[in-house]
Amino acid sequence: MTECILVTDKEYEKSKAVFESVKGFEIKSAPTQEQALSDAIIDNDCRAVIIGVDKYSSSLYKALAETGGEKGAVIARYGVGHDGVDKKLARGNNIVVTNTPGVLDQSVAEHAICLMGALNRNIAKLDAEMRSGEFGSQMGMEVAGKTLGIIGFGAIGRQVAKIASFGFAMKVIAADVHEFNADEIKTLKNNFGIDSYNNNVNAVLDQADIVSVHLPVIPETRHFFNAERFAAMKTDARFINTARGSIVDENSLYDALTSGQLAGAALDVFEQEPYIPTVPDKDLRKLENVLITPHIGSNTRESNKRMSETCLQNIAHFFAGEIDKLNLIRIP
Repeated sequence: MTECILVTDKEYEKSKAVFESVKGFEIKSAPTQEQALSDAIIDNDCRAVIIGVDKYSSSLYKALAETGGEKGAVIARYGVGHDGVDKKLARGNNIVVTNTPGVLDQSVAEHAICLMGALNRNIAKLDAEMRSGEFGSQMGMEVAGKTLGIIGFGAIGRQVAKIASFGFAMKVIAADVHEFNADEIKTLKNNFGIDSYNNNVNAVLDQADIVSVHLPVIPETRHFFNAERFAAMKTDARFINTARGSIVDENSLYDALTSGQLAGAALDVFEQEPYIPTVPDKDLRKLENVLITPHIGSNTRESNKRMSETCLQNIAHFFAGEIDKLNLIRIP
């Protein structure tokens, strides 16, 4: 019997050429909405599904438990973050969860750099003015020689540091929870061009002209950037978030931007997506010093190809019983 793989429709369209070229599996596009996806799983007797960033909290796991039975089922996350997957429900229903680490690092890092440049040169505002018939001007800011603070120094943060330091002659300082010895820090400096690294976030925030966030979503990082941390930043600093929306208290960010505490922000991710302000009167879309994109940091031709191929590799390993070869998300 040929195993079936369902792919949520948005992800299917991003990598349609890859999915249509695969031999040995029956791959179908399926609705993203949870109940409709669950029905498709049952109708197709499918025990493997590839999903995107949407949140799944109930019927998906029941459907996969039914089709997977004793053999189990697999949810392959098309991407890295997995906060939309209920890991407890997955574990309780004999479902393994995988993701695609490393495949989108370059795309997200480049997007963070692009946002930084566009924000500092007022690109969005000036483009809108030109399209409305104006030919005005607004003074921008060079990034060369400025201090970039990176909060979260994993793979993406390191790639951002490398581009900013070696490509734009920026001074890069970084903070994370990991502790490195002197030799390891020397290697980080040589490979990624950082000037300093420490475990003190505020020591980075009060020096940085631009802050770029690359933290994972865990309970300790929810609203990590709040009123207190924004107050620790320089009043002419810019803030960039391409990680996850829940890391930022959006109301506190709005207050910092409207009070003059921060000079500007560029955001690709939001606490609720599609974006809806948590307080109607604090809509970030209405601020001229805010640049926003709809969670597209990883959405490049190259990263989509890598993500789809890695998802399929994970599923193939699962079907073959090669659990040790999966990019497995460990579930306590």
